[in-house]
Amino acid sequence: MNISKENIDSLNAVLKVELSAADYQERVAKVLADYRKTTDMPGFRKGKVPMGVVKKRYGIPVKVEEINKLLSDSITKYIRDEKLDVLGNPLPKDAAIIDWEKQEDFIFEYELGLAPSFEVKLSKRNKLDYYNVKADDTMIDRYAEDIAKRYGKMSSPEKVEEKDLVYGTFQELDADGNAIEGGLTNQASVSLDFVKTKKLKNEFIGSTKGAVIVLDPKKGFDNDTDAAAMLNIDKAVYADLTSNFSFTIDNISRMQPAELNSELFDKVYGEGVVKNEKEFRAKIAAEAEGMFVGESDRKFQNDAVEFILEKTTFDLPEEFLKRWMQSVSDKPVTISDIEADFEGYKKSLKWQIIENKIAKENNLSVTREEAIVETKKLIAAQMAQYGQVSPEEEMLEQYAQQILANKDEEKNIYDRAFASKMTAFFKESFKMNEKEISYEDFTKLAQA
Repeated sequence: MNISKENIDSLNAVLKVELSAADYQERVAKVLADYRKTTDMPGFRKGKVPMGVVKKRYGIPVKVEEINKLLSDSITKYIRDEKLDVLGNPLPKDAAIIDWEKQEDFIFEYELGLAPSFEVKLSKRNKLDYYNVKADDTMIDRYAEDIAKRYGKMSSPEKVEEKDLVYGTFQELDADGNAIEGGLTNQASVSLDFVKTKKLKNEFIGSTKGAVIVLDPKKGFDNDTDAAAMLNIDKAVYADLTSNFSFTIDNISRMQPAELNSELFDKVYGEGVVKNEKEFRAKIAAEAEGMFVGESDRKFQNDAVEFILEKTTFDLPEEFLKRWMQSVSDKPVTISDIEADFEGYKKSLKWQIIENKIAKENNLSVTREEAIVETKKLIAAQMAQYGQVSPEEEMLEQYAQQILANKDEEKNIYDRAFASKMTAFFKESFKMNEKEISYEDFTKLAQA
């Protein structure tokens, strides 16, 4: 076997693979010998079929398969040994028709797309904005209200108020307002927060148990999916619905928020950690701003990526990439189809190439130990979100290992950890122009 490479230009090359019979005959003979052991053919005992018969039946398909395997293995090894930085996979060039039965020597050619040569130049002279999101009084009020509700108690008042959850029974009505025998009926809960019209909401407010309210669900509720669920029907059935319904109030549920006092503070943060409402609000502000760090980091990273993409210029083997994308598509596509989305793909590929170079040159990788640490942090954060205490270290380790045993979860964890490393690298590589900003303004900025 002989493999040679001819460079067309700096981004394109052709691999030529020359095979003789000696390169593949032993492989083919071994497979055919195995086939002979297992072939069951009328007139012969199993394992006793003459080799000539086996060759006649299986010889050509086995020859094709083994040559293709040999080509794949050899090309992969050649690319690895020669340290070729290729894009996509080698593409077979159109060749003359092969006579698989009579030919013993073969020449195969493959197109290669080569990664470009370039430098990533970063300097502290390059300045990027970094936004420190500050929690304002409105946000702190909202967070405090949510915490008070979370630790509050449910009550069953006599009359409905604006924020209540009302339990009752829906009954489908005819045009005269009478219950339809065999019509739709379902017990469900109605949150007044999801009532669309002020008129309907006012009909609920002040009502007591046993009261009957007539409504058109399509006019009364904001969300078709939720409305269909309340009636226990498919969304498609709901779309064709024209009936009014009666709703008989069976029960009223109200969340009574906890008072902002030491009892609540101790439940949320531990005994004696927060002593008064001022400290409670300060704690909320710090936690909220801490949660915004991730969003600020993502914004900073996105800005860094866009900056680097703009400043780092190189060409790609575009025509090769289009043909390769066409070859690996799971459905038939034309080059025109590929070209319609090619600019987005090219930008994504360009960043992938740059990112890989940055990672390689700066030893940015994620170890198993770092992945476990990242997983533990995620577990602890999720448990804290629901007011639960983080488990002991041994149990935390077990949870982390279980999560990482799932391949999809493992990839997500490694991607998160790598993104954190990349963000840290950017913070070291750019001059950070730190700015304080409200969450509202930050959201507008991020969406722009």
